[in-house]
Amino acid sequence: MIFKENIDTSLESIGSGNKIFVVYKNSMNTVELVKHGWSWFAFLFSGLWLVYKGLYIKAVEIFVFSTLILFFGIPESIIPIISTGIGVYIGARGNSLYKDYLKKSGYKGFLIINANTAKLAKRQFSKYMEA
Repeated sequence: MIFKENIDTSLESIGSGNKIFVVYKNSMNTVELVKHGWSWFAFLFSGLWLVYKGLYIKAVEIFVFSTLILFFGIPESIIPIISTGIGVYIGARGNSLYKDYLKKSGYKGFLIINANTAKLAKRQFSKYMEA
């Protein structure tokens, strides 16, 4: 599959659930939780999600691409298809793009958490850090 990504299996894994979250940590001990796989928020709010996550270059690329499509006079009936395609791409690849951004910013994989929701993953992480 084109969107498949690898998870660093050398990291410690905790929890039980059907979704995989990876905790990334930088040298200042700041942590970020990244879900593995599809993101509904990224799909539904692609541009805003990219800006919220700090992926400004990718957001500008999407904006420029969308603007160029309008300038080239693409038929209006095709615009929803292109917009949906952008949403599917960002929904499928968004978390991976964010993970790559974190790694370039000095974050390293710290822990894998298996949980059903991000809220439960954060709770498991808190318990892990207290132990």
